[in-house]
Amino acid sequence: MLIVAVGGLAGCGKFYWLKAGATIDEFERDNMACGRQASANPTAASHGAVDTEKYRACLLGRGWTRQQYNSPPPDAFRGYEETIMKWN
Repeated sequence: MLIVAVGGLAGCGKFYWLKAGATIDEFERDNMACGRQASANPTAASHGAVDTEKYRACLLGRGWTRQQYNSPPPDAFRGYEETIMKWN
């Protein structure tokens, strides 16, 4: 029963991007670059209209990891996770 309860709670958190020692400036740079790579045009990227798989693959390729938290650590960043519009 406990495993089921804990497993159910794990789905309640939001996803964040982390990279050891990275700053918000580094995340914003990589986030914007990956958003541009994964969208049809710069306007679409600025509104979060990105190809989800390409966006995530780009950040992973730059050394970021994606984890789910209910209470994220201070060095965890959201990126397009809140506004993402899947069009792939």
